[in-house]
Amino acid sequence: MNQIFSKLLYNLFLAFCITILFVMIEQSYRMYNDILMFNLTLRSFFEQFMIHLFIISIVSRRAVLIVYFILALLVWFQLAHFAYFGTWIFPLEYYLFFTKFQETYDTFRTVLTIAIVPTVLFILLILSIHFLLKKRHDDNRLKVKFLSLFLIAFIIFVPLRVYVKDSKKGHRPNVEYYPIKNSIVNLGYLFGNILPKKISGHSGLEQPITPTPELLVKTPNINVVMIMGESLNRNFMSLYGYNVKTTPFLDSLKDNEHFIYKQGIASGVVTDVAVPSFFNIIKRPDGVPQIISTNTCLFKMAKNNGFQTYFYSSQAQDQLAQLKSYMCTKWIDNYKDGTTVTHSIDTPALDQFLIDQIDTIDFSKPTFLALQQRASHTPFIDTFPKEFELFTKQNNEESVLQNTIDYQNSIHYTDYILSQLIKKIEDKTDRPTYFIFTSDHASNVGDPNRNGHGRLDYDAIYQVPFFVYGINNAKSIKKKFSEFPYISHYQMGNVVSHLLGYKEAYNHFNKKEDYFVCDSDISGLSGILKLSFDEENKQIPTLIK
Repeated sequence: MNQIFSKLLYNLFLAFCITILFVMIEQSYRMYNDILMFNLTLRSFFEQFMIHLFIISIVSRRAVLIVYFILALLVWFQLAHFAYFGTWIFPLEYYLFFTKFQETYDTFRTVLTIAIVPTVLFILLILSIHFLLKKRHDDNRLKVKFLSLFLIAFIIFVPLRVYVKDSKKGHRPNVEYYPIKNSIVNLGYLFGNILPKKISGHSGLEQPITPTPELLVKTPNINVVMIMGESLNRNFMSLYGYNVKTTPFLDSLKDNEHFIYKQGIASGVVTDVAVPSFFNIIKRPDGVPQIISTNTCLFKMAKNNGFQTYFYSSQAQDQLAQLKSYMCTKWIDNYKDGTTVTHSIDTPALDQFLIDQIDTIDFSKPTFLALQQRASHTPFIDTFPKEFELFTKQNNEESVLQNTIDYQNSIHYTDYILSQLIKKIEDKTDRPTYFIFTSDHASNVGDPNRNGHGRLDYDAIYQVPFFVYGINNAKSIKKKFSEFPYISHYQMGNVVSHLLGYKEAYNHFNKKEDYFVCDSDISGLSGILKLSFDEENKQIPTLIK
């Protein structure tokens, strides 16, 4: 009995040491990388410890070493992938690795330097584990018979569970997960969802990958400021005729010759779909292959044409965990999120944070600045300071819900933020500057039975604002817009691409054509809405299941 207890303690010691090794490898790389952040928690440490305790207790030392070599290799792939793309690996990319091996190889051999740090860490990890598992000390381990069978069962169970569940919501890598967890979940989704669909041929949503648009103007001497609102329904903005003056600043620009606004249609009904679709100029689902290619990523296009690039978000680190996987962060020079000021991974900052960050920007050369707001996300009352509680029960119609009043105040706060951003940037630079504004999606407000977003069957959820405003003698682009009152996220992305110096897709940005709105999964597996327009420009929605 004492011998068993002694061997158990030895297993616990080995599992603890190996957990420390994996944690050190990950967290040191997080501190080395500008996009990742130190995120060790007691829960993630315990999860990893239990995984390693299980592996250490397998009877065969050779099997243990093989398992650890595979795990270390998976970690290497994740780190090397992040070094190039700024994301953990998508499940689809394992599939593309084999089906597009030559393209992968051709790309990788041109950027071998990115693998130096991951490779050094990989070697240190393997050598350390091999040292801990010396053959002469193998008799000290507690070896549990048939444990390897449980490991095999687990390997089968993960994809089988995904297959049986047949979730319509695809998996996205989570930046805050440790590499082993991301690898296990990704491979489970690959074998349980993607491969069965590929083999059966029942997916059929993948769109052809389009190349980067032709470059027409080398490093235009302008600034482009892309502001992405949050959950903003244009029907509650006085700019669009709402009967409460929620947007006084934008109202004042309505007749300005440098101000163009249209009725926007979002590309998705959740942030994690709409924002990546916008910044990668995705026309319709499935846009994941296009995103992985980075051909039309606005940050990459800006960086490759001489712009310095920024992405500042009021959203918290944890709220951006999955979204960042689609944003080609490799080409973002400066990145900050709300956690910078709240010091909490799940607490966003107020949008004043974005105004404050303007002081940190060097406008000495052409700049592409992307700003992501937090207002007007639920709960609306938490997205604006108390002093912006302009609308109340007393100055609203009696039937108006308090939640709607809070939403009005959040929009008024957004209007203030926009005014201050424009004023501050105007004071900072005399270079022609274009402001492009929209929202990721809208929100269903005023319905006592259904608020919020995330559903295609509520048309209010994809009705977003859009405007372009030029300052400092920016050349007018009004002639590039038609009389058609709508514009899709895809077409807005073309506006930004054009300003960055690339060839536009249309003679007019807001072409009358079918628009596509994706549900909660960017691959389209959870549903797609096709939005057509009749002769009177009335929206005709058709749900594609």
